[in-house]
Amino acid sequence: MISEYRIFIMRSIIILYFSILIIVLSSCASVSYEKELVEAYYNLGNAYSDLGKLEQSSAAFVRALQIDPSFPSAAFNLGLVQIQSGNYQSGIKVLEDLLKKEPENILVLKVLAWGYFQNNSILKSIEIYESIVKIDPFNVDVLNNLTILMISILMYEDVYPYLVRLEEAGVETGSNYYNLGLTERELEISTGLKWFEKAYEKESSLEKNVIALIGALKIDLDYNRVVELYDVLLSMNSKPEFYFDKAFILLTSIEDYEKGIPALEVALQKGFNDNEKIDELKNYNDLLDKDKILGVFIDYPPIEPLIESEVPEIQD
Repeated sequence: MISEYRIFIMRSIIILYFSILIIVLSSCASVSYEKELVEAYYNLGNAYSDLGKLEQSSAAFVRALQIDPSFPSAAFNLGLVQIQSGNYQSGIKVLEDLLKKEPENILVLKVLAWGYFQNNSILKSIEIYESIVKIDPFNVDVLNNLTILMISILMYEDVYPYLVRLEEAGVETGSNYYNLGLTERELEISTGLKWFEKAYEKESSLEKNVIALIGALKIDLDYNRVVELYDVLLSMNSKPEFYFDKAFILLTSIEDYEKGIPALEVALQKGFNDNEKIDELKNYNDLLDKDKILGVFIDYPPIEPLIESEVPEIQD
């Protein structure tokens, strides 16, 4: 069923086409005539854009600019529509030309940064976002995008001041807290525990927040909380390595064999076969009941992965 808004837009397009026809047929080549025609094509471009008809929208904006090359709104919308339709280079060129006249236009800069990102030019996108925060230091949307891009290519030293600025600006999102913890850990400023705690409080259902908090708590030697969080993690994802890691903590750091042995058994039943970690547990010097633990490996030998020649072929 076509929505009322969509019907309204389609009617508007019909009216605009008639308006353009009337203007062309009834007007002479005057300033007034050109202004009316430019506005009609501009409105037509916006209407097509609202309908998602980006090719027609682009054509209408191009026609408006052919009549009046100095119309900045039409140029901006053309650049935006070009990027939305995947014509990144064309859209970027339109916006770059527009910036020559308005070098500190934040709206144009934001769309240009987005265009470069869509075109896989992440460093150029970062450069433009940084130019925006020089103009508007606490532009939260821009800082968010900038920090996400910097984190994605491991620019921890460069991103840290922007993450701190977001926190100072009152941004209390789980993602910013997580990125602060990650960056402080990578830069060896802290274990990230403070920030991972906050990230978990905000978004406790995200697996990455639980894993990050577990890692920080291990460094802090808070093993009882680590085990509690492994239970949370296993309710989200029952990976055999999570069972093994829980068992390792229970058997080595907490020395709770009543809970540790069953966790180890589940890990092996599920196919845990990281020999390096298994050897680390087997060779742990302070195991209280080493024979009992070694017996688990006899009862539940790790499942060996199939080699290529053992994988059965699919029959037609």
